[in-house]
Amino acid sequence: MQTKNTYRPAVHFTPPANWMNDPNGMVYINGEYHLFYQYYPSAPHWGPMHWGHGATRDLLHWEHLPTALYPDELGCIFSGSCVLDKDNVSGFGSTDKPPLIAVYTSHHTETHQEQQSIAYSLDYIHFEKYYGNPVITGEGKTDFRDPKVFWNPVKKCYSLVLAAGENVEFYSSPNLKDWEKTGEFQAGIHGLGGICECPDCFPLKTEEGEKWVLIISMILPPEEIGKHNNAYDRMSHITQYYIGTFDGNTFTDTEESGFPLLPDFGTDNYAAVTFQNLEEKVMIGWADNWDYAAKAPTQNDGFRGKMTLAREMKLVKTDRGYRIAFSFAGTKALEAGAFPLTEGDNRLHTDSFGLKAAVNGTGSITLANDAGESVEIAVTEDEIIVDRRRAGQTSFQEDYGKESYGLNRAPRLLHHTSQMELIFDRCVLEVLADDGMTPFTISLFPTQPYDNISVAGDIRAMLYHLR
Repeated sequence: MQTKNTYRPAVHFTPPANWMNDPNGMVYINGEYHLFYQYYPSAPHWGPMHWGHGATRDLLHWEHLPTALYPDELGCIFSGSCVLDKDNVSGFGSTDKPPLIAVYTSHHTETHQEQQSIAYSLDYIHFEKYYGNPVITGEGKTDFRDPKVFWNPVKKCYSLVLAAGENVEFYSSPNLKDWEKTGEFQAGIHGLGGICECPDCFPLKTEEGEKWVLIISMILPPEEIGKHNNAYDRMSHITQYYIGTFDGNTFTDTEESGFPLLPDFGTDNYAAVTFQNLEEKVMIGWADNWDYAAKAPTQNDGFRGKMTLAREMKLVKTDRGYRIAFSFAGTKALEAGAFPLTEGDNRLHTDSFGLKAAVNGTGSITLANDAGESVEIAVTEDEIIVDRRRAGQTSFQEDYGKESYGLNRAPRLLHHTSQMELIFDRCVLEVLADDGMTPFTISLFPTQPYDNISVAGDIRAMLYHLR
């Protein structure tokens, strides 16, 4: 147990100092997972964006690397992606030493014009910007950003998807330098509408063959926030996904749903994207919320901003259609040391832990401390509920303390026996309920570590430590 309460997580990625938001450029190379991210190294609040850089071999223990990209005459460095150019189609390296290509948005701080630029690296740490930038001009557009590169199996080339106002646009290129627009997709057709951000497009295998997933983070119009008082529209920023096909030019939504499909029902998971050059699909998101992140009480620990743990994805067919099911990546070795919890109260001797639970009906799991603070994860007949209203500090920002943000709820998908995974790491709680199909990521700020966990009802749980 920590003798001094700290909010800096033990295994969730945080910046070395000051401000961090969206994950960028995630790529797997030679046994290492590289994570770039929106970074302002000079203060604990948003500022002129750089790309920070970290790497890990196990997705739990991270090494901080030098800042990768700095603002230039085209503007600051907004979100984007990286691709390992294994065939050297760009000509920046060789097939023996393939270049890592960063494709990012140049955001001009005065005109707010957004264009797409590239940089390359041969040591996968230091980058050289391309003299021909920008490679995709914005033509005066202000919401034209966040390119995510992926392999196009139809055209046998690279494609990218980027946010363009209330749509996302698709482009293809033979060399990662010359790009041609091939199509677009309107986000609000079968889901929430608004300003698109941080899209991602990739295939997943199913029992019926390959299907494509399109993920879009979104800024909702003010008049839509809280309009229906449900899990889908209660915040200014939310992420949703679509399931369908990709014909080489654009994405088509074929798995229609009567309500938006969310990769997370909590308050604190935005701009999530996947690793490139990795056979399985693994996602990381920014585990914060634009409505209150700049006021989060983590400044005394030297940082603001944290990432979710990595989550592996698969598509599962349910009686309501296909859904993404998530599981934590990198925790398997730690789970081997899990021990059972008894029903009722159990003492905790760590402030960072994982839990695996079998849910056979209804019940609850509650984390609490001697200050009277607690967070409850409840499984009712119809819902999964994560209640953080009494979890710790709430007064640091008005939105954080809202009832709609404190009481996180989602419709229950599975009413038979299901599995739940839970990770708590000092200031962030992640819950994967309904066999991973109903996730929650939630920021918590207890004034002292939780030292008790209680289990009630039809839940059987095993606890393990995060070391």
